[in-house]
Amino acid sequence: MTKEKEPTQYPANIDPKSTLPTTPSTGPENRCGGLPASQAAILFLALFSVILLTDLWSKTAAFEYLGSEVHYNSDGLPYLPQTSIREVFPGFGLEASLNLGAFNGWFSGMTILLISISALSVPICFVVSLRMKPRAPWMVASLALIGSGAAGNLYDRSVIGGVRDFIRWSIHLGETEYVWPNFNIADSAIVCGVAIIVIRELILMKRAANTSRG
Repeated sequence: MTKEKEPTQYPANIDPKSTLPTTPSTGPENRCGGLPASQAAILFLALFSVILLTDLWSKTAAFEYLGSEVHYNSDGLPYLPQTSIREVFPGFGLEASLNLGAFNGWFSGMTILLISISALSVPICFVVSLRMKPRAPWMVASLALIGSGAAGNLYDRSVIGGVRDFIRWSIHLGETEYVWPNFNIADSAIVCGVAIIVIRELILMKRAANTSRG
């Protein structure tokens, strides 16, 4: 009589489907490029803190260097006296300006709305970075960039009443100078974060398309 083979017994830390230990270093999440929640939180908070502190310091340092100080009118609205431009090299310089709206002054005068959006975006970015699957390092970093940029401008709107900008880019075509709206480190962080997400999604879409053809 043939004796039936007993089923293989796996230790508690072994996944029968993968025959690999489901430890933090070799679990399914990490094998597909994701981070454990604790590492994702550390990466997010570290990058968030560095960008936020750099943004706030650079705004203060640039305004002091340019000799610009925020004033307030009788209605309590902030404004800046006319400031000079310090050219670093052709096409790039420093110029203090105060933005009471969003990009290029959009939604000017809607400070409460902009504060609310920024205040919501910071915790949303953090929660999404922990709950998404897999927690890809580049995605966590991009959300930290967006969150820190939102936090930097949130501070300015809440404390100063407007966002301090100081980075100036321009291009000369003939005798005409075309100037990009002044911005700051926080704005740059948001743009970089969004760009990373868009580029990554385009790469994934291209891979999926190639796989379906194959």
